[in-house]
Amino acid sequence: MSSQRWMLAVYFSLASDTCRTFGSGVVQPFNGSGYYVRSNCPFTLTRFTHNRVECDITTRRGDSGLLVQVEIIINKVRTVVQNGSILVEKKSVSLPYDHTYQHIFQYGIYTKLKSSLLPLSVTWHNVPGGIDTLRVELEQELSTDMTGLCGKHNVPGNKEQFITESVLSEDTCQTRDPVSVMNPVS
Repeated sequence: MSSQRWMLAVYFSLASDTCRTFGSGVVQPFNGSGYYVRSNCPFTLTRFTHNRVECDITTRRGDSGLLVQVEIIINKVRTVVQNGSILVEKKSVSLPYDHTYQHIFQYGIYTKLKSSLLPLSVTWHNVPGGIDTLRVELEQELSTDMTGLCGKHNVPGNKEQFITESVLSEDTCQTRDPVSVMNPVS
């Protein structure tokens, strides 16, 4: 086995637990199961406290299903990703960006925020009209006080519970049931 393949194998064996969401509305929580959320309401993707540091990640989708806003709050530092821009504490930043608590940089075709306070990174892919991929990666098991669409680390849960407990309702938003389409086999 070449050294590159060996390193890749080691990387994937040490890979962190990941929650993903895609522009289609699919959410794959930490427990690995997947479900679909069709809504333009803001949602808590994940919220937890680790070593007295609070983390709160919220998302909002547009009518196309793409994420139009991602808000990442770590230790009260607010980072907003919207319209292809990154704002930290309401100020536009350019990449790479270094802050006491976080580092934001290009990661191939993705943009990555790595926390220096938490075993956490958030990676996203910008496309015209929004964000089509968002990943929250945990580098170690965290406490079970986690809430949000990502669920709890290594704890099973059902999608209805995740959705109901995670929606941040507003008068002008809607959550719709996923559309089931029959796929006949010929």
